[in-house]
Amino acid sequence: MRAVATCLWIALSAAAGEEPAPSDLKTLYDAHQWLELRQALEKVQGPALYRGAVASAFNDTRRAENLLRSVIKSAPSSGQAYDAYEWLEHLYLRTGQYRRLISTMEQRSAAFPNKNELAAERQELGAFRGLPDQEPGKPRSFKLHHEGNIFLPISINGRPARYFFDTGAMVSCMSESEARRIGLTIHETAGTLGTATGARTGFRTAVAAELTVGGMHVKNVTFAVFPDDQQPWSDLKQGQRGILGRPLLMTFHNLRWAKDGTVEIRSRAGRKHPQPSNLYFDEDNLVLLAGFERQKIPLTLDTGAETTDLYSAFANQFSKLLSESGKKDSTEVQGVGHTENFDSITVPQLTFQIGGLDTVLHPAHVLLKQIGPKWCLGNLGLDLLEQGRAFKMDFDSMTVELEPNP
Repeated sequence: MRAVATCLWIALSAAAGEEPAPSDLKTLYDAHQWLELRQALEKVQGPALYRGAVASAFNDTRRAENLLRSVIKSAPSSGQAYDAYEWLEHLYLRTGQYRRLISTMEQRSAAFPNKNELAAERQELGAFRGLPDQEPGKPRSFKLHHEGNIFLPISINGRPARYFFDTGAMVSCMSESEARRIGLTIHETAGTLGTATGARTGFRTAVAAELTVGGMHVKNVTFAVFPDDQQPWSDLKQGQRGILGRPLLMTFHNLRWAKDGTVEIRSRAGRKHPQPSNLYFDEDNLVLLAGFERQKIPLTLDTGAETTDLYSAFANQFSKLLSESGKKDSTEVQGVGHTENFDSITVPQLTFQIGGLDTVLHPAHVLLKQIGPKWCLGNLGLDLLEQGRAFKMDFDSMTVELEPNP
């Protein structure tokens, strides 16, 4: 309620021509209200940390780096510097800049030697130590063809494959047999990755010298490697046991998937866009703002999920609705290498506004556990994205659009 009240106050202040107070900026920052914080910072300069965080959230990477580095330089032992290091690490992780990630993590550890939580971070991210920075190719526009799914034709080191694109994957992935088929060297690691169920799983790594999609060539693409007997690999054919994660998808800039069998990749087109942003990064998550019950609610955007699941945060916020129309149930959630059943409440039907289109979730499963980030109310999957004629993700303007059916 505090964040809602703050947003209302800012709206009223803007109407009266007043500037938001520093305390209100901090409330929005602490509550991860990035869209509201960006709007507030248009009225006032605000601390460099907040401006850098907003730039990172909306994928303005160059501006984010400059602002966050300035915070560290001006007050290297401050709490704001600690946050700035963390924002940089998230930025480098999602863009596949693993050398810069590890370097920044080590700088933060040296600057804050008494922070106990950094030991766990070093263990978690240690798997990326020694990996090269991904090198995006020159942005190009091209058209691909799909077979009624989200698998894209690619080649790795000259070997053809079809992998599906997954906005929920913080790193590209493949199975052990796929790595061997392509001829990649698999390296042992000590790190873990989070899965869709909230569990963590170990993995190894392999680096592709070159990955080609359409007319685009990307160098030094890192893959997390998992055993073939795990999901989803055990259900996929050879040559399809791979996932194109966010570090690779970010090089596309603009992706349009259509039911007519086409996928269009468009090169960088600038940040001007007729629609306001409804997409942002929150730590290591890609988040979409969806309309529901005359509110904007944050959902992680996950093209790797066939179905949409809602979390306990949704149940808490809309408890009256669930008590009136829901019934107790159990819902299975599948992640890489792990499947788990959760107590849930099932509602016959809920309507969400996604990228300008009304979409219907039926039935709607509301898990009674928060398996995703605490700031998000659920995980949005393909069942809603595919209800239009096409869906488009623009990582320059940070927008998602669903085109209406003819």
